[in-house]
Amino acid sequence: MNIQIDEDTAGSLNLTEDQLRFELAVGLFVDNKLSLGRAARVAGMDSIQFQRELAARRIPLHYGVEEFRQDLRTIESLSAH
Repeated sequence: MNIQIDEDTAGSLNLTEDQLRFELAVGLFVDNKLSLGRAARVAGMDSIQFQRELAARRIPLHYGVEEFRQDLRTIESLSAH
């Protein structure tokens, strides 16, 4: 999906494209519109990096079913080795 922002608005934000993606991801995460993993992808970060950025802003994590299932898959794959 591409989102276009007019030049005046974009200029007044004083943010790089990466910063804007991060701000969008944080807002959608805080509003429970995106899971932690998906918000991290929108921000162009891995989950750990995104969690650190949230912690720096004192934003609590939402640990949902999707994250729990992903953690279980990770544990199972690590146990298989």
